[in-house]
Parts: sequence; C-alpha cells; structure tokens
Amino acid sequence: MQSKRPEWYTDEDDSTWERVKSAFQNDWEQTKNDFGSDSARDLDQDVDNTLKQAAGADDAFENREQAFRFGSAANRQFGAQHPSWDNELENRLRGDYPGDFERDRHDIRYAYDRGYIPN
Repeated sequence: MQSKRPEWYTDEDDSTWERVKSAFQNDWEQTKNDFGSDSARDLDQDVDNTLKQAAGADDAFENREQAFRFGSAANRQFGAQHPSWDNELENRLRGDYPGDFERDRHDIRYAYDRGYIPN
C-alpha cells in the first residue's frame, strides 16, 4: 500500500533522508545498547533525546522509519519558518502525515528537532 505524499515533499527530501538514515540507525542502535540489549552494539554515542524511544513496545528501527523520514523532510521544508516545534507546525504536519500522527508524533518531532544534514 503506497502512502500519499504531501505536496511539499520532494524527491530531494528522499535524497536527504538517505544521508541521515544511517545516523538515526546508529543512534537507535546505541539506545538499545544503553537499555541492556545483548544484540545491540555499543557505539559510544550520547543518547540524550533517544531514551524515550527505547521505552516503546517495539524497538525495530524499521517500524519508526516512516516517522523519522517525515520529520526530517518537514525540517528541511519548514525549518527556516519554524526553527522550533510549535502548534502551527504540528497542526500542519498532523494534516499531512500519511500515518497515525498521534502514535508517531514523538518520532516525527525527534527527527524534526534533530534537523537534517545539508548537501
């Protein structure tokens, strides 16, 4: 099932996402390690804001990729206008998100707050 993309979401957002995806994966791997997973590698990274993610029921990165990708693209598109998450931005993204926004809100915001890696 293919999800509908918001009109502001571009192919460049997909390209940008590919550059930041590995950083998110490493961050997620470290978080799992910090919570005692025997299968996760210790990458000697700070986990700051990712601790809350590990408390979720399902710890597979792939289950959160859509939210991370969307938040990263939203930051690229709206970061100059909304350097900090606010109600106006949240309402816009809630209407544009092709999944369950309430369930994925934390991960979308996490990716938005982390920013993106420019070219």
